[in-house]
Amino acid sequence: MASIYWTIREKIRLNPIVGKSIYLAQSFSKAVFENDFAAKVKAVAKSSTANGDVALCVRIRDEAPDLREFVEYYIAAGIKQIFFYEARSTDNYREVLEPFIAAGYVTLIDHWPHVPISPAAEHDCILRCAGRYSWLGCIDADEFVVVGDGRPIPVFLSELPDRIPAVGLHWRLFGSNGHMKRPDLPIILAYNRRQIKPNFHVKLFVRPDRVRLYRNPHSWYFRGLFAAAVNEKGKRILGSTSVPATAETAWINHYYYKSQEEFDRKAKRGSIADQTPMKFNSRTPQRGIQYERTANEFPDHAAPEYHRGLCTLADCSICKAIVSQASVPASEPASAR
Repeated sequence: MASIYWTIREKIRLNPIVGKSIYLAQSFSKAVFENDFAAKVKAVAKSSTANGDVALCVRIRDEAPDLREFVEYYIAAGIKQIFFYEARSTDNYREVLEPFIAAGYVTLIDHWPHVPISPAAEHDCILRCAGRYSWLGCIDADEFVVVGDGRPIPVFLSELPDRIPAVGLHWRLFGSNGHMKRPDLPIILAYNRRQIKPNFHVKLFVRPDRVRLYRNPHSWYFRGLFAAAVNEKGKRILGSTSVPATAETAWINHYYYKSQEEFDRKAKRGSIADQTPMKFNSRTPQRGIQYERTANEFPDHAAPEYHRGLCTLADCSICKAIVSQASVPASEPASAR
């Protein structure tokens, strides 16, 4: 049943006429009938002090082993503040994040009471950021933005025209790279093979002041009649996907699968992030096998190179791992260390 649902869903999303028509009709209806959330956003945004800073909104559940890497990566990339919305974790996420909270890089909203986590978390974060931050990226803890020419994320976003309410970055999907167990390496080093072509789905960086309403993890409604996000080439994104997919200037490395061990753990646990994956689990064994057939085809080291070019942190775990890997003789596999 789940596999049938996802197949039909993808066909609708990728149909250029049906998908766009649905989004435009929904966007028009949201514009005609003002909602309380949109009114709150406008009220908060009136006293704007935004100065080009960029924040992230990230939902987490049992992500502690990867959080240090995630925060260090985005500090180097120029992100000013990361808002973590935690729900039902059983690991030591707070212990990992505490140094970054103390340093002012992270705001932790834990024990989030809403299930699913979205859209309440995104709406809460928009109200925290409207008037304070110029951009808010709504991503997950296994997603790493890469700007192709090495610019920090805020610089890349600052060059977009003011009329654009949001920009959508396409996924590059990475596979298990043959790892059965979780490797003792940062994600961006452990997994360096991906699908050849970028995925049609996007994740958005939105201008908080322009938001009207959350639609799903890939799509929002914006103030202004028929206002919409654009991709890196300036093409309007009317929905959750953009065809053809493009990942030349900036994109998101999505480490969806990771090791077999981690994929299976998430599949058994299920999702509480959004209503749709709570009803239809996308992490089925069949979908995993299908995904793995193409997800390890192309070598890609862009993320560690991007981070290495920007990072100035004195005790960065990613940089230490990069140096450690570079010190291993070519004839000696990293796994033998």
